[in-house]
Amino acid sequence: MVSRMFVGIFLICLSALLAFGGGQQEKQQTETGEKVVLTVWADSFFTPKWQGRQGPVLDAVWRDFEAKENVKLELQLVPYPDFQAKLLTALSAGNPPDVAIADQYWLASMVNTGGVEDIGAAWPQRDREDFFNWSVEGVMVEGKVYGIWYSTDARVLYFRKDILAEKGFMEPPKTWQELYGAAQKLNSTDQYGLGMVLSGEGGMCTLLIDYWSLDGGLVDSKGKPAFNSGANKEALTKIFEFDKMLYDEKLIPSDSVTYMSENDMNPRIFAGGYAMFFGGGWQIGNIQDNMNPQAAAQWDIHLRPQPAGGKPSSLAGGFDLNVFVSDPVKKDKAVKFIRHLSDPVNGAKFAAASRGLPVRKSVYQTDSFFSTDPYMIKYGQILPYAKTRPNSVIYPIISDSVMKAMGEYISGEKSIEQALSDAEKRVLTQQ
Repeated sequence: MVSRMFVGIFLICLSALLAFGGGQQEKQQTETGEKVVLTVWADSFFTPKWQGRQGPVLDAVWRDFEAKENVKLELQLVPYPDFQAKLLTALSAGNPPDVAIADQYWLASMVNTGGVEDIGAAWPQRDREDFFNWSVEGVMVEGKVYGIWYSTDARVLYFRKDILAEKGFMEPPKTWQELYGAAQKLNSTDQYGLGMVLSGEGGMCTLLIDYWSLDGGLVDSKGKPAFNSGANKEALTKIFEFDKMLYDEKLIPSDSVTYMSENDMNPRIFAGGYAMFFGGGWQIGNIQDNMNPQAAAQWDIHLRPQPAGGKPSSLAGGFDLNVFVSDPVKKDKAVKFIRHLSDPVNGAKFAAASRGLPVRKSVYQTDSFFSTDPYMIKYGQILPYAKTRPNSVIYPIISDSVMKAMGEYISGEKSIEQALSDAEKRVLTQQ
């Protein structure tokens, strides 16, 4: 009996000792020089596994960090279409990765679910000041900093200089009125005057540039939908009517209402089927890779034409570097990793290789590529006019609902009044 009690007490003590030792594992790793292991989730595009130009670049950047910080990066590839759901599920279950490279407009849902670490104390103000203002604001929710913006893009007007010149246009259109007139003259049997996306998140990004130009807001100070009232509704009405006019007059392709992303326009772009189109920053690289050099060189970019009474506007998308581990040792390494990826040199390397745009202002002044390439110089001048999609948990619902309303109005199924009213009801029902 005594021996059984002794064995029981011994096992209890041993379990407690092991538990205590497990809690000190990261401290021991640091003291003994063992590698700290960080799990990283990302789509392959942002990793050394990418079978393209940025793969080898990122391999060198990641290996450099591992060597300097005595860290082992364990990568789990998560395809983009599955990423948000998988990450939110992991956060809900309390077992997220240590680091993730996630789409910026998911941030509000991630923070609302819980588990994203505030890294503000570890990100010096002096370093933040090198980032465009919107990229710092875009990783903040209620004053807390939940990541670092990694790479971005900017939506702009693309136009063929040679084709416009043939029709007497020495400059790109600057206003809606000029855009409409140019699209009419440039339209032909084998070429559309304009290309644009009218569905999905790509369509919402297209719409938001005009909406922000007119000072439109999607949510009010309490986080409630505000797009169907007052000046916001007036702005949406103007945009819906203008886009429908372009569609009805066949100045844009009829299949524009099926495009979910700017990339859906690429086949027609490469085939010479547009004189102008609304596109993203990465597409100049696509054009250079897929068109002959002479034709590719004729494409140029400019801020999107503004509606009457509007102001210069663009939209910046992109991906954040987020930390989810709270253990002090691992969190310190995780923050160092995301700062390593986003430093001026490494951030510029990734942006150049991946056809993205850097989020640091200094890169456009000092980097040998971004300070000399004519397109990159222009993007550096456009990005200060950009805004980001709101960090609101109801934004994805608003986006889906507004784009559905756009489709209903363009197809003639509903009036603007009815389409927007139904969109507002959908948001209120689902939020």
